[in-house]
Amino acid sequence: MYIFIFGAESAAPLILFAARGSSLQGSDLNCRFGCFPSSVCTAPFWVVFCFEGWQICRRYSVPVSVKGGISVQKKKGMNVKGKQLLRKPAFFCDLINGGLFNGRQRILPHMLRGMPEVLGYSSDDRGKKQVHLERIPDVIYAAGNEEDYLLLMDENQQQTDFSMPLRNMLNTALAYMQQKKQIEELHRQRHDLKSGSEYLSGFAEQDRLHPVICIIFYHGEIPWEGGTSLYDILRFPAGFDDMKRLCPDFPMNLIHAWNVDPEHFRTELRVVFELLPYAADKERLQEYVRSHPQHFRNLTAEECDMLEVFIGMKNLGETEREGYRNDEGGYDMCTALVELRQEGREEGKLEGEIVKIISIVRKKLRKGKSLSVIAEELEETEETIAPVFELVKAYPDTSDDDIYAMLGK
Repeated sequence: MYIFIFGAESAAPLILFAARGSSLQGSDLNCRFGCFPSSVCTAPFWVVFCFEGWQICRRYSVPVSVKGGISVQKKKGMNVKGKQLLRKPAFFCDLINGGLFNGRQRILPHMLRGMPEVLGYSSDDRGKKQVHLERIPDVIYAAGNEEDYLLLMDENQQQTDFSMPLRNMLNTALAYMQQKKQIEELHRQRHDLKSGSEYLSGFAEQDRLHPVICIIFYHGEIPWEGGTSLYDILRFPAGFDDMKRLCPDFPMNLIHAWNVDPEHFRTELRVVFELLPYAADKERLQEYVRSHPQHFRNLTAEECDMLEVFIGMKNLGETEREGYRNDEGGYDMCTALVELRQEGREEGKLEGEIVKIISIVRKKLRKGKSLSVIAEELEETEETIAPVFELVKAYPDTSDDDIYAMLGK
């Protein structure tokens, strides 16, 4: 059996390898084949199993991350909470209306109805080959009635994904292929395809698909750095510019703090888009909040949730924010920022300590010392030092600061 990891989500690098084996457990993929340490790849990835003419795609996620003291489990809670927030019809509609229609109330909560969360396509030819593709959008709704509707999907991104135009195109294509598959099944049950062409395609002349609109909500702390359409990641060979018109482009519906007006949003998303441009610099964030106290001295619980998830203000979590409750029943973000600034200083100090440990591990590794020896000399457990050891070993020419950044992904 051959196993190919052919892609990764988020900002993780593309990983390619092939291995032989008779069985595979997703949780011990790296251990069984020794292809990469779990601390290197933290994003979900696709695995293709190829054996005896069959091809099966499956999505795995490696949840391990290291940072802090030094080894911690990467928390997916914020990602899950972000999805839960945007799955609320009012927030989802506001994201679309504020981000794509300049605040015009084009999509309303009562128009939405839930849809299956998994986008999947499987070929079931009578031959020996089978292909299965599957994606799970962060949010998916139908807008309209059961017979006539638009399919609306959202993907949340905290980091730039330079392959996002391809992911966007894949999500859209899968949504259409899934509809086509459902139509095929309906005709199969009814036995109503008359002509040879209709029978061959599984699609009648009068059949129509529901339009699919994919949205990318980027809530990173710096402007989006990648392309926004397929053309942005294509390179046409010299002398073939006239062929470009034959290759259709595929633009993204990208929404981020640098291409919208916060005033166009009517829900708590407004405060997210207002603060995101300052999130990378806590000093500037604090200065902005202080200069607009009327906006931030009496936040609602849902505004705190938004800031916790999309701005990274952990001290505004459901339990922590009770310390900032004011006399009006809301929450005072100005006070929360003072403590956040102090936390930032402590995190900076911790980062310096970890970078120092990375440097020490690098020097000891160059001397040929093993993991067990290095851990003993540093008076730490092997489990604690292993993530640093594996990264430094795998990327010997990468700087200490970049290794630290990889630990946090």
